[in-house]
Amino acid sequence: MLKRTSFIALWLITLIPIIFAQFGHDPQRFQSLLKGFFKLSANYALTPKWRSNYNQHSIVYRLGDKTEYSVNKKILNDVFEADMVLTPYQMEDVIDTFKARVHGRPKRVKRNAAADSVKLRWPNRTIPFEFKDTKDAKWITLLRDGMAKWTRETCLRFVPRTTQKDYVTFFRGGGCYSSVGRTGGKQYISIGYGCEGGGIVAHELGHAIGFWHEQSRPDRDEYINLNNDNIIKGTYGNFEKRTDLERTDIPYDFGSVMHYGPQAFTNNWNYVTIETKDHRFQHTIGQRADISFIDVKHANHLYCNDICKMRLHCLNGGYENPLDCSRCKCPPGLGGIRCERIATSTPGCGGDLIATATWSVLNSARVGKCYWRLLAPYGQRVRFEITDADYKCDSSCAENYLEIKHQRDMQQTGFRQCCNAVPDTLLSKPTFPKPPLANWEGQGGLNGLLGQETGIDNTFENYVVKELPNVLRSTGGRADISSLFTLVDSLLRAGSGKKKK
Repeated sequence: MLKRTSFIALWLITLIPIIFAQFGHDPQRFQSLLKGFFKLSANYALTPKWRSNYNQHSIVYRLGDKTEYSVNKKILNDVFEADMVLTPYQMEDVIDTFKARVHGRPKRVKRNAAADSVKLRWPNRTIPFEFKDTKDAKWITLLRDGMAKWTRETCLRFVPRTTQKDYVTFFRGGGCYSSVGRTGGKQYISIGYGCEGGGIVAHELGHAIGFWHEQSRPDRDEYINLNNDNIIKGTYGNFEKRTDLERTDIPYDFGSVMHYGPQAFTNNWNYVTIETKDHRFQHTIGQRADISFIDVKHANHLYCNDICKMRLHCLNGGYENPLDCSRCKCPPGLGGIRCERIATSTPGCGGDLIATATWSVLNSARVGKCYWRLLAPYGQRVRFEITDADYKCDSSCAENYLEIKHQRDMQQTGFRQCCNAVPDTLLSKPTFPKPPLANWEGQGGLNGLLGQETGIDNTFENYVVKELPNVLRSTGGRADISSLFTLVDSLLRAGSGKKKK
C-alpha cells in the first residue's frame, strides 16, 4: 500500500487573446473556423446510437479532475479539444472529416496521413525551445521536468534555441495549451497558473511532438462510450474522431497521458461524459502523473524507428530500445533483455506465483513498486479476485493504486484500482497447450533441434545464419564467424543424413 500526499493547485486566469495575436498561423482564421465548427456540430450525435454498459448514477467518489481541462474552463471556446491551437489547415481538415461523417461521404480532399505526419515532425529528432520568462526558476524547473519525461524514454531531445527557424516558446499564458506538431516558425506552449503538474507539461509537449488526444482515435468506439446527455451543449465537436491519423500497430491506451478525463466537458460534475466499455478501466483514463509505455512507444515509433538496425524479437509488446539497442524496452512489470521475465520489485514483495486448484490469498502492505506474475499450467487460466484495496479513491488513479493486466497484450495499461474492490472474478486470457517435445534424431535441421517444428521456410535456420553474426558483432564477440556457418552446415547435413536412413 502506498501513501502519498497530494495537492490542489490554485490557478489564476488571464486573457488568451494576448498570445493569439502573436501566432504566425492566422489565429483569426482559426478562431473563425473553430466557432463555426462548434455551431455546426452542436446538433449531431457523436455516435449513431447512444449506449451505456451500466446504469448512469451520480459519482460517489471524490471529484478531482487533474487534467488541463479543469484549468482551461474560461478559454474552452478559444481552443480545440480543451487545449489545442490548430493551424487553419488543421482546423479545415477537422471540419471536412466531420462533414464526411454526418453526410456519409468520403472526405472532400484526400490527404496522405503519413505524409502529413512526416511534415509535422521535428527534424533530427530535436525540438529547439526558449523560455519567455527566465526569472521564475521554479517554473523553469517544472518545464524541464516535463521535457525529461520524454527524453528519458525516447530519442527526442529538447535543445535551447540558437538560430533554428522552427522552435517552441514556453510562456505563462491563460491556461495550458499547445499547437499540434511542428507548425513552422515560432510556436507557443502555454504553461500557466494551475498547470503545475509534470504530467500536464508532458501532455502539452505530447501535442507539440505531434500527438492528438487518445480518445479521438478512429477505433475509440471499440473502447469507450460517450454520454451525449452529460456533455455541455455546443461542445460536441470536441469529441470528434480523427480518421487521418497514421496507422500503427500500437493499441488503444486507457492510461495514456493524452487521454481525456472521465468528466471532460461535463454539464454536471457528478456525472461522467466518458465511460469505458469495460467498467474496470473507468479509473484508468485521465491520469496526468506520467507518460505511459504506449505514449513512449508511439513517440519512438514516429521518431526513432530507424536507430536500432538489428531486431531482437522482443516479447510481450516490447521493442528495441533506441537508447540501448542491445536490450528491449519492456512494458511496466516486465524485464530482461527481451521482456521475458517479471520486472524487479522493491525488496520484500513481488515475484512469480503458481495458481492451484484451491484459492490462495495474496496480502501486501509494502511501500514501493511490487510486481507479481500469476501463472497457470498451459491450457488453463488464472482465476483472480480482488477482495479489498485500501487507497485514496479518485476519478483517475494516478498516485496510489493497484494495476491488473489480465489480457494477452501486456503493453496496454492495465485497469487500475484505487476505489472499491472490483466485484467481478477475473479470468486471464487463455493460452494454448505447448506440444510435447520429442527426442531429436536429425529431422528438421535446427528447427527440429531447437523448435521441435520445421517451418516450410526454415525460419529459425535463416535467422541463425543471418542474424547471429550481427549479434556477435554488436556485442563485441570474437568468435570466428566462418566457424558458425560450418557448425550450421554440419548440423543440417547431419539432419539430412538421418532422414536417408
